[in-house]
Amino acid sequence: MREEFGFARGNILIVMIMWAVTDFATFLPDSYYSLYVEALGASAFWIGTILSVASLAMAFLYLAGGYWADRAGRKALVVSMSFGRALIFLIFAAAPSWQFIILGEVLLGISSMSQPALMAVIYDSVPAEKRGFGFSLSMWVGVTSIFSPVVAGILYLQYGLISGMRIAYVIVAVSWLVSGLILLKLTETLKGEARFSIKEAVKQYPKAVRECVGVWKLVPRTMLNLLLVFTPATFFIRMCVPYYVLYANHVLAIEEFQWAILQTFYSLLFYCLMLPVGKLVDVFGRRKPLILSSACFALSMVLFLYGDFFKLYVFFALTAIGNALVFSAYPALQADLTPKESRGKVLGFTNFLDCLLGSAAVFLGGFLYGDVLPAMPFLLLLIVMVMTATATFLFVKQPENREN
Repeated sequence: MREEFGFARGNILIVMIMWAVTDFATFLPDSYYSLYVEALGASAFWIGTILSVASLAMAFLYLAGGYWADRAGRKALVVSMSFGRALIFLIFAAAPSWQFIILGEVLLGISSMSQPALMAVIYDSVPAEKRGFGFSLSMWVGVTSIFSPVVAGILYLQYGLISGMRIAYVIVAVSWLVSGLILLKLTETLKGEARFSIKEAVKQYPKAVRECVGVWKLVPRTMLNLLLVFTPATFFIRMCVPYYVLYANHVLAIEEFQWAILQTFYSLLFYCLMLPVGKLVDVFGRRKPLILSSACFALSMVLFLYGDFFKLYVFFALTAIGNALVFSAYPALQADLTPKESRGKVLGFTNFLDCLLGSAAVFLGGFLYGDVLPAMPFLLLLIVMVMTATATFLFVKQPENREN
């Protein structure tokens, strides 16, 4: 036990505690997010537009966040944005109409500039030989979110959709306030050469963009291949996410509380798989789990498109397997390939590209779901996942020597 879990102390332990607090709360409103925004007056098209605007704001702030994570260190960004999110989620709780959700989503996008710094802390703190298991363990503490869909379902049954969601968002705001206090205990992993400030962030933004783009000249070719292979997959995943619950409810006739039960099943299985899958990634490498994850996602989409309540159990089981594999193998391979002093910029650019394309993805998803065919986003995701498995096999290689 000491050999396997001995690294889980200091920063790793602090982030694990923080995620245990925030994951449970954050997943409460996620269960019925689309239905909540719909109830506030938005159509499927506007749900996609809201998430598109939020993703666009998030994309450009990731570049600044990645640059400052390497220039000013990790801790200041992570702590300040955690306190900021506590205030932002109160906007979601009090929103009188769907237009206020846009404001909340844009502000959340701004607060996301701390994400490259937070992930850099994890990359810096997990030993190279433990990365698969380490990333699995750091995510496993989100096991608290297993109960989120059921609690969300109870709030829905007890208070109705809108009042239940408002209560859920207040809980989220409190959780981020607590997490900010927890993160004050972080130890800085990279001594910065400058102090972060909003004024300097605006002034240095062009330089941040140049350095986040230029960093790809310094990383191995396989790192670029990894980005090019998985970015399209992320695009189509983001395109589908807001519409799963709508398709299940409106097309497959799955009731709201049944959906909560299915999500709970997914969470239970996902967290049971995380630790053994993480160990598998360390023993057998990163590439094969990545290929297998895409295959699981492709098969799961067939079951979702033509599913009923029982077929959706298999859909969620395959999705849990695929996510456990990719959430362990992808960051482990990314850390293996990226030097410590460049991790913030690599993570910043990767997240920038994902969110920039994701902005278009959710907009396109709303159009395809509402104006073309509800099944169309999921059909496209099925095709792309087959292509991703093939491209991973052909173009993604493991490094002989891993970065510290």
